[in-house]
Amino acid sequence: MYYRSEELNDKLFIHYKGWKELKNLEGWTGLRALYAECNAFDRISGLSQCRNLRSLFLQENCIHKIEGLEACPLLWNLNLSSNFIERIEGLSHLRSLNTLTIQKNKIGFAGVEDVVHLVDTTISTLDLQDNKIWDPDVLPEVFARMADLRVLYLKGNPCAKKIPNYRKGITAVCENLKYLDDRPVFPEDRRAADAFNRGGLEEERAERRRIKEEENAKHERNMKAFQEMIEAVRREKRERDAMRAEDKFTDGTDPVVTTEQRMQQQVDKWREDNAEDLKDDAREHAERCLQSERETRSADSDAESNECGGEHREPQTEPEASGSTRGEDHRKLVYEDIWEAPEPGVSKGVTPAMPAFQPPPRHSAPTPAHAEKVAASACTELHDLD
Repeated sequence: MYYRSEELNDKLFIHYKGWKELKNLEGWTGLRALYAECNAFDRISGLSQCRNLRSLFLQENCIHKIEGLEACPLLWNLNLSSNFIERIEGLSHLRSLNTLTIQKNKIGFAGVEDVVHLVDTTISTLDLQDNKIWDPDVLPEVFARMADLRVLYLKGNPCAKKIPNYRKGITAVCENLKYLDDRPVFPEDRRAADAFNRGGLEEERAERRRIKEEENAKHERNMKAFQEMIEAVRREKRERDAMRAEDKFTDGTDPVVTTEQRMQQQVDKWREDNAEDLKDDAREHAERCLQSERETRSADSDAESNECGGEHREPQTEPEASGSTRGEDHRKLVYEDIWEAPEPGVSKGVTPAMPAFQPPPRHSAPTPAHAEKVAASACTELHDLD
């Protein structure tokens, strides 16, 4: 829809197109920002129907003269950097113009006459970097008369080297200036610049000493006020503790209701009166579901434990192979039991202590009686597992 209805668009990007003429904008009546930088426009034209235009970007073109902006009374931001403009003009009717960026042009060859029309504008931010302004009289005759000037970029011009005490001089002359080139203008800098303008370097040094003394005095006042506040709190606490020591009532039995207690009573009464409204059915339902799930899990775990306990309580019946194996433990099958016969007086599964540096015993061939005993033990364990 926005492609077919030009009047609905408030932004238009036509940068880096290589066009030579700005035209065919009659239908763009709602345009508020036009980005037309990096083309080959040699003049400003085609903006007769763009009465709502607020921002116009025409940097890096081939424009030689500021014109064609009569139909844009609401223009707020204008960028004409990197063109071939030699004179600032045609801006007096733009009563809403706040920012003018016109660096890297050819302004200033004719001296103050090239920038004198800035006096009649409402520009607050002015960027004139890297131009050809050489006359130092531009400071008192132009910049000092711009009542709304707050930000000024003037570096890169020949006049920056000719204005005596460049930064202090501009700060003292431009009363409302807040930012100059790459640094802000602080109130202390303005006071020092005014003092330098009145009496030179000695007056500036005296003013800076006064500024330092004022800062120290302010810090001392703040610290003193802080200490007084601490002492007042401690004194109130001592008085309160002394009164509590002589009071026969406690916080729970004190008949005098404090503001906090009164507020808490009102809150409790309101909650009691609106218990039905504060009742959360979804929360209660979720809690009931969780409780039921916990009970189910607990019952299942109890049943499983009972079943496991019953299985362990079943007696294990073992067939008696011979009278010699009645007191032996057949619950664990040891690898050595297959090949070694138990020594007399030593129970199965217990390794007798061996003397130090005794070589391991030589394995002897199993006897038939021992083999029958081991086979019977293995059959018993398999029967238990089944």
